[in-house]
Amino acid sequence: MPIPPQLSVVLPCYNEARGIEAILNRFAEVSESRDFELILVDNGSRDNTPDVLRSLLPKYPFARSVRIEVNQGYGHGIYTGLKAARGEVLAWSHADLQTDPGDIFRALKEYRAATQPARTLVKGHRHGRRLGERVVSFGMGTIATLIFRTPLWEINAQPKVFHRNLLDHATNPPIDFNFDVYMLVQAKRNGWNLSSIAVQFPPRQYGHSNWARTWKSKARTMWRSFKYMLRLAVRGDDRVPASPDAAPNAVSHKKAA
Repeated sequence: MPIPPQLSVVLPCYNEARGIEAILNRFAEVSESRDFELILVDNGSRDNTPDVLRSLLPKYPFARSVRIEVNQGYGHGIYTGLKAARGEVLAWSHADLQTDPGDIFRALKEYRAATQPARTLVKGHRHGRRLGERVVSFGMGTIATLIFRTPLWEINAQPKVFHRNLLDHATNPPIDFNFDVYMLVQAKRNGWNLSSIAVQFPPRQYGHSNWARTWKSKARTMWRSFKYMLRLAVRGDDRVPASPDAAPNAVSHKKAA
């Protein structure tokens, strides 16, 4: 049996065929000789992502893919990748280069420097965002902090790096973009420390955001998050099925607030 890598990085990819080569090249640049694996989760893509992966992956020995035939949501894609990961330390981020792969390895350094690495989750704190995006994130962070009575800021910022034993507490994660807040809450409820590193967040190079296309879609996403957080606070580790009118967000691997 091959020796498991120290780090597994999961990237959910939904219709990302145009950007896959760029993301693989960037990981090759910043990873140097680090012991890691990159798991590209083909999250039910409808473009030629499977063909691109088959063509490119043999050139990048650190990378492999997991295919989900029918997209069930951003959270489901990440969770599928995490369950397939072999590393002791796990991470997830975005596949559109809006979050630089180098940030993952900076977060890993912060993780290893922690007093209790195995009980620490390191996440990004975004800089360089537009005012409207910052306002939405601050609002959602304030709501989450009040609901869960613990500081929760920049909830959907990536990367997130943590010991794989956090998965033991992730018994019923949501399949949509609420996966981020769920994992942070599970970490805090089980006595983990949250640590942040500053990351730049420039405009995306590939794809588009379904949740933030209009202020109406932003409001709908925020309302769904609010309802989910209330239910999670009251009922604990509980999944909220995606509603039919939320389909555009449920099938996107993109980030929310």
